[in-house]
Amino acid sequence: MTNSTPNLIAWMAEYQKYLDLIEMDAVEEAAALQNDIQEGLEWVGLTWADLEFASSQQA
Repeated sequence: MTNSTPNLIAWMAEYQKYLDLIEMDAVEEAAALQNDIQEGLEWVGLTWADLEFASSQQA
């Protein structure tokens, strides 16, 4: 079993950028970033749901 915490932390920063773009109605930029994030998540064994869950736990 590997520790995915460092990867999760790094991708959480990108996910926050994505949420900021959505908030600013920058839909095209957000969609492009979402694609990049999802591709990167596959490389580290995480999912979009992992980011959503982690984000909800920060509140």
